Amino acid sequence: MNQSKIQEMLVDLKAKQYIESEITHTLSQNKIPLLSISYSKKEHVFQLKYTDNQEIVSFANVSAAMDAITAEFCRHK
Repeated sequence: MNQSKIQEMLVDLKAKQYIESEITHTLSQNKIPLLSISYSKKEHVFQLKYTDNQEIVSFANVSAAMDAITAEFCRHK
C-alpha cells in the first residue's frame, strides 16, 4: 500500500461524516494481518493495534500514524 492510499484512509477515518460510526481497517501483507487502524473520536487519536502482540498505540496526527504503518510494513518484508 502506498503512502497516498494510507494518508487517504487515515483522513477518511477522521472525517466528520463518520462521526457516528466506528470504522476499523485491517492491513495485511501477503494475506497475513499486520495491524488494525481506527480513529477514536473521544480521544482524538488514531489507534493502531498490532496483530502479533495485540499492543495498541495511539497517534495524534496523520503523519505519525503513517510513519508507524510504514515501519510495520517494512519490518515484515
